[in-house]
Amino acid sequence: MPTYALFLRDEDGHTDRMAPDEFAAHFEKFVAWAEQLEREGRLRGVRRLADREGRTVRRRAGALVIDGPYVEGKEAVLGFYLVDAADEEEAWRIAGQCPTVDTGGSVEVRLVGDFPQAG
Repeated sequence: MPTYALFLRDEDGHTDRMAPDEFAAHFEKFVAWAEQLEREGRLRGVRRLADREGRTVRRRAGALVIDGPYVEGKEAVLGFYLVDAADEEEAWRIAGQCPTVDTGGSVEVRLVGDFPQAG
């Protein structure tokens, strides 16, 4: 069964403005969602990013260049889930059940592939 990465985004920073009790209730929805995915045998992993602002590392004219943080709200990834789904449509359905979509956020769905093996 294919594995999909579900990247969670909070475009407008809604969760940053939640009162502590509201955020705790919202977080419990994520726990319940993850537990359901686990019971279904779909959950392969979940990670939260510690900071919304990352840096981009690239090479330009032979020199290492580190840019940022220049993250726009729509690019801020909160974290990601790795889930197994039969196909892309099922992965979209799973993403649609994510609590972040109920608060104005979004979930990007990407098929996970293997790196080519050496030799």
